[in-house]
Amino acid sequence: MDSQFGKVLRFFTILWVLTAVGLFIGVFIPPALVLPISISTIIILIIFMFSRTARRMSKWLSSIFALLTGITLYSLLNFYMGALGGGLVLVIFGTTAAIFIIVGFIGYNLKANLAGWGKFLFIILIGVIIFSILSIFVGFSDIIMVIASAIGVLLFVTYTLYDMNQIRHQTITDEDVPLVALDLYLDFINLFRELLSLVYYLRNIFSR
Repeated sequence: MDSQFGKVLRFFTILWVLTAVGLFIGVFIPPALVLPISISTIIILIIFMFSRTARRMSKWLSSIFALLTGITLYSLLNFYMGALGGGLVLVIFGTTAAIFIIVGFIGYNLKANLAGWGKFLFIILIGVIIFSILSIFVGFSDIIMVIASAIGVLLFVTYTLYDMNQIRHQTITDEDVPLVALDLYLDFINLFRELLSLVYYLRNIFSR
């Protein structure tokens, strides 16, 4: 298991390297292309969820996903750096990393198997996704967005605990490695996004 966990961490690192490359590419991407690229990342995730064929191509699809995520992340970071300042965004990234490491360590070392949490977390995730789509078209108040962001933070903290716990308690094949690494990658990226959103809307409320 430790050997497979090492493989997961190595591929997790590769995904972040590709994200960094995507961030660099994002500098040169016209804003009009960001939405189509974002839609492409969503399509890749849907393929992962419903296609068995994608499992055999997981190494390449997850790599493409990380690269595209880096491109879209550039626009997101640009927005939050303008709204919050680069220093605060860096602090939030460091906080995300600290939470991820601490919670992941706890999850991996838990003797109890949290496999039963999976369906419950997935239902909440679907609710968060639906709300995120609605928020594009509906102007929710800052208070509602704070609550939604806080729920998102709790969700992805719990997902980090769950995914690291499952790495310990489930058998991971070489075919599974890219998918498991992608799960951890998504936990981190989404936790970072939700923390940025939470701080942004809290700041809006207290700056009035």
